[in-house]
Amino acid sequence: MPKPGRYHEGVPCWVVLTTPDGPGAQRFYGALFDWEFVPTGPAEAVATRYGAQVAAVEAHPDPARPADWTTHLACADLRRTAALIRAADGRITREPYEVPDQGRAALAVDPLGASFGLWQAGAVDGAGLVDEPGALTWNEHLSPDPDTARAFYRRVFGYTYDRARAGHTLARAGGLPACSLGPSATGPSAAGAGSSTESGTGARWLAHFGTTDTDRAADRLRALGGTVLTGPAPTPYGRAALVRDDAGAVFVLVAVPSRESARAA
Repeated sequence: MPKPGRYHEGVPCWVVLTTPDGPGAQRFYGALFDWEFVPTGPAEAVATRYGAQVAAVEAHPDPARPADWTTHLACADLRRTAALIRAADGRITREPYEVPDQGRAALAVDPLGASFGLWQAGAVDGAGLVDEPGALTWNEHLSPDPDTARAFYRRVFGYTYDRARAGHTLARAGGLPACSLGPSATGPSAAGAGSSTESGTGARWLAHFGTTDTDRAADRLRALGGTVLTGPAPTPYGRAALVRDDAGAVFVLVAVPSRESARAA
C-alpha cells in the first residue's frame, strides 16, 4: 500500500466499521490497537493513532444487523466511477455525498455482492497511517468467482494483475501493489488456515490490520470478547490470524514491523 499522501485510483485508502454498539467498538479497538477516538457526529467517530486518522466507526440503530468493516477505494471523480460501476453490472447503494471538511464518499456493491466504499479526497486523502502496528496494512477481495471480480475491478479502476499464486492474484494500480483478489473457499491468503466455514463463501472485502505480535494480539482479542477463527499461522506476508470482534466484524491480524524496529534496522 502506498504511504500516506495522494492515493492512486482504485487503491484501498480508508476503512469504516459499522456496528450496533459504537461505544463498545471504541472500547474494543482502543484496547486492541491503542486507538483514540475523535467524535465526528452523534453516532460517528474517527480512530487515530499517533494523531493520524486510521479508521472510522459508525453506529447503526439495528441490533440485528451484523457489524462489518467496509473497505473504501480511492477515486478522482465519484460520479464517473459510479457510472463505470453501473456499466460493469455493479450497483451504487448510497449516492455520492459530502463529508464536511474531508472529501466525498459513496457506497457500492460489485456484481458478486461484495460491498465497498468510494472515497474522493478533499482535505483528507484517506488513512494517514498505514503499514504498521495498529493501522491498515492490506485489503483483499474474496469471492466464489475471482475471474468475474478481476474483470469488474479492471474495468472500473484499471487494475492490472500479476500471475495468480494459489488462486490469489496481486492487483496493481498505477503499477504499484494495491490489493489482492482470490477465492473465498480457501479463506484469506494472509490468514493461512482460513476455511469456507469460518471466512464465508460469499464475496467480501477483508481488511488486514498490523500488529507487532500476532499471537499476543490474538490473546488480547479473546480477552476482549472477540473470536480467533483461524491461526495465528505463518504466511508469506507475516504471521496472521483471521479474527472476529465482539460484535461480529471479521478482519485479519498480521505481523508487521514497528516504527522502532524499522529505525533500528
